[in-house]
Amino acid sequence: MLEIGLVDYYGWVFFVWLLIWLFYKIHIIDRQNVYGNSIEWVFLEIKVDILNERSPLAMEQVFAALHAIHTNYTWGEKFDGKVVLWLSCEIVSFGGNVKYIIKIPKRYRPLLESAIFAQYPKAEIKETVDYLANLPHYYVPEEVDFDFWGTQFLKKKDGAYPIRVYESFEHSSQETFIDPLSNVLEVMSNIEPYELLASQIVIRPVNDDWKQHTKHVLDKLKGAPEHHENSVLDKLIFWLPDFIMDVIVTHILGVEKDEHSVEHVKDEPPSQMLHKTEGEKDVIGAIEHAMSKVSYEAKLRLLYIAPKGRFNKGIRVPEVIGSYRNFDDVNLNGTKPDIRHTWTDHPYKINERLEKPYLKYKIITKKRHLWHNFLLRSVWRGTGQTYFNTEELATLYHFPVSPNVRVSQVGQVTTVKSAPPSDLPIG
Repeated sequence: MLEIGLVDYYGWVFFVWLLIWLFYKIHIIDRQNVYGNSIEWVFLEIKVDILNERSPLAMEQVFAALHAIHTNYTWGEKFDGKVVLWLSCEIVSFGGNVKYIIKIPKRYRPLLESAIFAQYPKAEIKETVDYLANLPHYYVPEEVDFDFWGTQFLKKKDGAYPIRVYESFEHSSQETFIDPLSNVLEVMSNIEPYELLASQIVIRPVNDDWKQHTKHVLDKLKGAPEHHENSVLDKLIFWLPDFIMDVIVTHILGVEKDEHSVEHVKDEPPSQMLHKTEGEKDVIGAIEHAMSKVSYEAKLRLLYIAPKGRFNKGIRVPEVIGSYRNFDDVNLNGTKPDIRHTWTDHPYKINERLEKPYLKYKIITKKRHLWHNFLLRSVWRGTGQTYFNTEELATLYHFPVSPNVRVSQVGQVTTVKSAPPSDLPIG
């Protein structure tokens, strides 16, 4: 009866707090939309020297420099809708002609240019237009003359495990380097003139808060003993009994505490690292190395477009999905398409004919979501939270390394622009 009475008299408090929370979230989303719409964006096409021999390490330094976009906003600034901005790094093939394009807030264009020129002095950066600008933002199959396929990629394992990075493609004994993007660029270079194939990585710099989970993963891999810290609620519950017992013992019974007494501490089990195999130690070392670098929240997407009647999904999709298997490491991590939520197709369960209306609904819903997210270069929309450090990003997005890639179809700088010598005679 007492519990029923508390609910009757104080149950409204829960609903009041729920309404306050809902109004707060609506306000934040509205202000973030206003702030996002106020940002001026620019599309930049980047070309590098045809004889570029800089490894992906150069691009890793670019991503490290771009992490300066991250800003620690105060609560008041967040309440006004301010968020950490993002950028989209895209590799696009227009009928086999491959281009590197980056969408970035215009205010950060000097930051990007200085980072690029520092690593690629002969690069050329020019402003361009959105290659998807002329396509409808709301996809209606009956109103367009093209069809498309797309998906978003996720990590196969826990985000603490890194994917296969460019360093593992280097063979010091043979003094050779295999470009990790060679398979992707080869697929993109061999599509038909009427096709478009694009890879998009939308990234937003983040702090190291998400890495707190990594410590538990490492402790489990190392076999370290688990330490369970009491929550704040537990501390509040047990604080009063402990305080009362302390008062009884010290002030009523007159027993003084021995400040120099040593509490009996249970012996910790010896470290199990000595019993780990070399492979297990390599995994632990790779995770610790990955966590030592700054990170980005990322959405990795693929898009394939072709006219109706020439839409060759049966060949293009296996090719491009297979090219991304290059970044998989069985012992560490890899990328996988999110077939359940974003893959723009849906298999039938029992009978295709009976399930046709439902399948049509699911496919068009997935397509509209993927299309909307891709065109907006959204870092918020999509499934899951995927994090890549600068080394992983440089593996997934870097300029082709000559002569390890057939770069005839990739846009390149053929003539180098430079300032005139300072001692050039005038007049």
